[in-house]
Amino acid sequence: MKPEQNIVAAVLIEDGRILTGRRQAHRVGGGYYEFPGGKIEPGETAQQAIKREIKEELGDEIVLGPQLPVPGDYEYSYAKIHIQFFCAKLLTQNLEHEAHTEFQWGTPAELAQLQWLPASRPALEWLEQQDLRKIEFDE
Repeated sequence: MKPEQNIVAAVLIEDGRILTGRRQAHRVGGGYYEFPGGKIEPGETAQQAIKREIKEELGDEIVLGPQLPVPGDYEYSYAKIHIQFFCAKLLTQNLEHEAHTEFQWGTPAELAQLQWLPASRPALEWLEQQDLRKIEFDE
């Protein structure tokens, strides 16, 4: 039986563009692009987890926006995951490379050309249909 993991990911938006990170080769999903994030720890809300993960992975602070209304269940060879995507805005711009070899900003259509982890595809497809400049954040 595969382990189940509850994951959060931040869709970091700035000036109508979003940020993606390419996973380090030695990590699960290495070489593929994803939205930064990670596992929800016991006792954490999804919102607390995404703020912690962005601080740990990127060294940055964020403000949250809405959760994306996309399917979040995906089965990989190593685990079943339930992923929640949240729009967010960077308050700082450190972009440390803790889990990623590179970061790339682009429109959803531009970034769709990259090799994405499959669980992130529904979020990317939803984002392609949105006006990212109209998304509101909790200031």
